[in-house]
Amino acid sequence: MEQLVTFLTGLPALPIFEEKINPFLSSHNLISSQSVLDNLHTVLYIAVFYHIVYLIGAWAVFPIPSKWKVNYDETHAKDEEARLHIQRHKHKKVKHLSIQASIHFISFLQTVVVLYLSFVFFLDRKVSGSESYPDSDARIFGECRETQLVCMFGCGYFIWDAYISACHSTFPFFVHGVVSTAAYYIGLKPYLQYYAPVFLMFELSNPCLNIRWFGLKFFPQESKVCNLILLLNNLLLMTIFFFGRILWGWYQTFMLCYDFYNVRNDPRFMLWDTVIVVTCNLTIDLLNVIWFSSMVSIAVKVLTGTKTVQNEKKTQ
Repeated sequence: MEQLVTFLTGLPALPIFEEKINPFLSSHNLISSQSVLDNLHTVLYIAVFYHIVYLIGAWAVFPIPSKWKVNYDETHAKDEEARLHIQRHKHKKVKHLSIQASIHFISFLQTVVVLYLSFVFFLDRKVSGSESYPDSDARIFGECRETQLVCMFGCGYFIWDAYISACHSTFPFFVHGVVSTAAYYIGLKPYLQYYAPVFLMFELSNPCLNIRWFGLKFFPQESKVCNLILLLNNLLLMTIFFFGRILWGWYQTFMLCYDFYNVRNDPRFMLWDTVIVVTCNLTIDLLNVIWFSSMVSIAVKVLTGTKTVQNEKKTQ
């Protein structure tokens, strides 16, 4: 993982950034932060990297298992009408499943990268301990290389995520990508960089979320073993989601607002950036509550026997 991070962050800026893009953005006051301008090429390289991996997955890797799964569904269709429906839309189903599988793979990959960077930060007490961040001033205005890397990878990924959600997902996921991009862009300025790895603890639930998706889409529908695996994964997902996104998320949003309040009279305090970040975090916190409520609703139906684990795929 360290090799991947070093490779992407070590790529030099193309001449067009120094000669055209950065001077244009700076002269028109579109980006005033020198830190953002210095790392803009890396942020875009990260977004491009994720898109290249996505394209490889969508067009070379996942069509094979997707075709197998569609053929499996056709063979095991409950009736002739269902079999003919799958047969008529086979190419479209394979393409759609391949695209969605690649998106979820990138989500899993990003989770591994940012959690690695976040834990590198948290486990180094010299960097993240109370001596380095003793008060609100340090947490809002402080900066270090570790948190800068988190912001760069967060910003690069969510640029790609917003784009891909606009093309292939629903509006709430697009909103999630946009507000997350804005939050990590502000963090890169630097502003409240300490909270970048803090809020990326949200990603702890993503491995279970992606395992759940792959299980629903690719596991045999009638397998009791697969259903058990999915059920256990769903329980783990809900537990991590509740503690990592609901409790941790709302608590850290409160702490963030508390720190903002303490530095409100500091000349470096950025009112509009503060408003944007707080709004972004509240939006994501509310989306997390909505998504968790949906999980609980489905779990209740599964436990009461009105829906099976595999039947969830019809609502995905």
